[in-house]
Amino acid sequence: MFKKFGKNVDSFISELSDVKGSTNEELKKRLEELKKTKDTLGEKFIDFKEENKDKWDDVQSELERAGQEFKKAVNNVFASRKN
Repeated sequence: MFKKFGKNVDSFISELSDVKGSTNEELKKRLEELKKTKDTLGEKFIDFKEENKDKWDDVQSELERAGQEFKKAVNNVFASRKN
């Protein structure tokens, strides 16, 4: 999620370079605010993961298990269609 947000900010920066005048200054100011927000959210997410490590590990484990079950189900559907 944060990588995607970062890419959007980078895209915004490249578009910003094409803008001229006072609008450019307003956009630069807003961009700096967005960068700070991104950094703050990233730090909060890291803190959240550390504070809830045991729960986070459980969630990750369950998601991996669910992914494996889904993969099995998809493989079974395609295997039955081949027969």
